Amino acid sequence: MKEKVLGLKEFVIVLLLACVETAIAIVVAMPFAANLQLVYFLVPGLAGLINGIIYVLLIKKCPKIGTQFIIPMIYGLYFLFTGSVYVFAFFAILAVVNELIMLGGGYRSKIRPAIPHALTWMLNSMGSTLTMLLFRDSLVQSYVAMGMDAASADAAIASLEGFWLAPQNIAIALVAAAALSIAGYALGMKMLGKHFKPAGVV
Repeated sequence: MKEKVLGLKEFVIVLLLACVETAIAIVVAMPFAANLQLVYFLVPGLAGLINGIIYVLLIKKCPKIGTQFIIPMIYGLYFLFTGSVYVFAFFAILAVVNELIMLGGGYRSKIRPAIPHALTWMLNSMGSTLTMLLFRDSLVQSYVAMGMDAASADAAIASLEGFWLAPQNIAIALVAAAALSIAGYALGMKMLGKHFKPAGVV
């Protein structure tokens, strides 16, 4: 069966719920903002856990082409507006990847929809890591533009790399984000049968 594209009403629903997901992620991060370890290891997965309920509601109401593109794009725009251009680019790429994952009847599967949800929050945990890995020189130049000399800027980035690029830290962050996001999706699916469907929400 050929997938249909979002209509105007559905587009608005997806847009609003994607904004809700983004707002929840921002609120979740606020209490942990001063703790680098928790921001890296816990916050993305916790956001994925809570947003799993919103995500399931969203894909059940609008299981069409465009839904998976909008979700990471809205979150990516938040990073763009806060000055993280590279992280926005990562989410823009993920938006296309997530759409491709769901083509060919993905919404009729109980398992496949969990993949885009997990990837979104796994990428969230890797934003700083990928930026440092791929665009280190640009980060150094941004520090120089703020008034630091080149040597100090390089040293500042080097001190951060020890944390963000440590293989064990990357593994912990990815596993935590994936596990909690999948748990959030499972919780959303459970609530779908117990609450959303009986209430006529979907």
